[in-house]
Parts: sequence; structure tokens; C-alpha cells
Amino acid sequence: MTNSSDTNEDTNTGSDEYWTNLKKFLQTTISVIIFFIIYYFGSGFFLFLCKLAQSNILPTDLNCYPYTDNKPNIQTIDTNIFKTYSDPQMAMKLSFPYNSYNSSSKILDLFRSYKEEPSSSAIGNYFISIIESLISQNYKFINYIANIINGLPEVLIVIFAPIIFSILLFILFLYDHLYLIYLWFAKMDWFFKINANSEQSKKPLWVDVSLLNPISYFCAIILVLVFILLFFILLLGLPVLPLITVSWCIFSCLFYTGEMYGKSTSLLSIISQLFKYYKISFMTIISFFIIVSAFGKLGVLPGVFCVSVIVLIYFGVISIDLFKRNTEVGLTKVVSDEQAKKVCVIPSSGKKPTQHGVVYRLFSEIFSGQTGGTILTKELKDISKKMGHIKK
Repeated sequence: MTNSSDTNEDTNTGSDEYWTNLKKFLQTTISVIIFFIIYYFGSGFFLFLCKLAQSNILPTDLNCYPYTDNKPNIQTIDTNIFKTYSDPQMAMKLSFPYNSYNSSSKILDLFRSYKEEPSSSAIGNYFISIIESLISQNYKFINYIANIINGLPEVLIVIFAPIIFSILLFILFLYDHLYLIYLWFAKMDWFFKINANSEQSKKPLWVDVSLLNPISYFCAIILVLVFILLFFILLLGLPVLPLITVSWCIFSCLFYTGEMYGKSTSLLSIISQLFKYYKISFMTIISFFIIVSAFGKLGVLPGVFCVSVIVLIYFGVISIDLFKRNTEVGLTKVVSDEQAKKVCVIPSSGKKPTQHGVVYRLFSEIFSGQTGGTILTKELKDISKKMGHIKK
């Protein structure tokens, strides 16, 4: 004869298990929805970034604004976004004007202002040149990769771009470590420069020092030795600067503004449009994971119930517009996906190329895999000739 207490215990156990499974199902459902919302935000950002790269307005050239006062000439183009699969193919148009807002950069503007100050130091310019080179290289990488990905079908960009970019940005982060090591030594030519301009109202005029300026030259050599030693001391903190520069370059891309049919458009506007144009794809993927979770966590009957509800929503029996296609407006024929042309003309200063000091040249030749003896010999010969002219 069955004990009533055993029956009640089995009932309670079954009830507890059901509520535990239901809790897991709800947690999984909420997690899936949050994950795909975040993922689609990433998709919207990288789609935005692809169009930004096609417009070619990212600060990739060290010789141009905002690194210097020399502003580039950038072709203004329209980019295709939210393409249809009709014949002829249509799309909305997004452009990025190279105006005062999009051309400015808080950090690079600050660096440029410091470099133009009469009191700026060689050591300060040394560090700035390293950071600017890293930032410029990162922007070049982002601009190049995003422009290549921009040539893919838009649906593939939306689905796979966050994964692809995450992998490539990690590779860029690792590359920046090697590039930073190179820059730490390559930019030491700043230690062999002095400001020849004594007027406070003018920009600094940097000239190279030589053995004819023994005190300045000796100080430069001391700085080289100190910074070589400092490099090995700071080696453990090597990842910090690449992490900051890569993060900054990505973060700064969030704040560019474009134009869509004469109206200002931000990243958030593009993301909201993305949810609108890819709503069906978004809801289909989420529904799939919810159905799988229902079968796995709750069993066959709840799983069938979830399938039934989603099918009724899809065919409009339950009037929720989750799977209803939006009316597409403001579309025109697609244009070329070719990247905009950017021309940066460097003004001629009329000055002769500067000559670096002995130690810098010696280090440069060593790091480039050549011997430094010939450089030292040539420099001593030049000094000897100069001394001969002075005696005459």
C-alpha cells in the first residue's frame, strides 16, 4: 500500500523541479535577449564604422590635421546603408562631412597645441610623437579593415562584423606592443634637437645638435642611455599604452556624426534604424533560442506551446508586429562602394633636410641591421672639414 507521505514528497519534489526549470528557462530567455541586444548594438556600430571608413575622414595621416595645421582635401561621397534586395537595388544614403566637428579630436588637438607652444620641450615632443604614431597607425588599421569589410553584403556585416572586428582588434592590440618598442627607440632623435627660436610669439624651431654643441650633445646621449634603461624598467607596463590608444581610437569613432537626407545622424540613430530594418532577422534568431531553451528546460509540451505562440505571432493571429516588415521610405538607387579620395599636400618649408647626431645615427643603423662604423667615420670627417674651414 502506498504511503501518503511518499506521494506528497514526490509531488513536492516534482513541483520544486518544475519551478526550478521554469526559473532556468526565464533566466536563459532574458540572457539570450540581452546578449542579442548588445550584439546588435555592436553590429550597428560596426556597420556605422564601415560607412565612416568609406568616407575616409579618420585621422590616418601624421602630416595632416589634426596632427598638424595642414588640413586634407577629402572627397564628399554618399554611402549605401540598409540595402534592399529589389531590382534595381535600393538603399538609404549616409554621408560624413569633413566639418569642424568631425575633423576635431580632443587629445590630438591638445597635442598639436603643445607642439606649437614656444616652451614645448624635446622630451614632451618625444612622448607625443610616440602616442601620435600609435594613434595614427590604429586609425589606419581600422580605416583599412572597415573599408574592406564594407564591400561585403550588408547582412553579413550585421551578422559577422562584431566577431571579425573583435579578432582583428585583438591582433592590432598585440601588434601595437611591437610597434611601441620600435617607436621607443626610433623617436629618440628628439633628444638630439633643441629649440632655436627664442621669440615667445612664434612656434618652436627645432634644429639638430651635433658634436659642435658638446654640452647639448652630451645631455642627449645621457637621455638616450636613461631611456634605454627606463624601457626595461617599464617593460612590465608595456600593454598599458597600446590598450589606451586602441580603446581611444574605437571610442572616438562613436561620436562622429553623419548626414541622412539633410538631417544630422548619429550612431544611435543608425542603431535604431538597424533594429527597424533587421527586426525580422533579430526576432527569428531570438525565437529559435527561446524554443530550444523551452524544449531543453521545460519539456516537450511547453516547447510545443512556445512554437505555437511564435507561429501565431508570425502569421498575425496574435496581433504583435514582431515579424511584420516595416515600410521602407527614403530609398534611392545604390551608389559605388569605393572609398573617398583623400589628398594631403604637405607645404614645402624650403629647408634642407636635417642631419641627425652621431649616436642617433649609430643607433638607427644598428636597429636597421646595418653597421654603424661607416656612419661614425663619415660624421668625424664632416666635423674635420668644418674645423678646417674655421681655421682658414
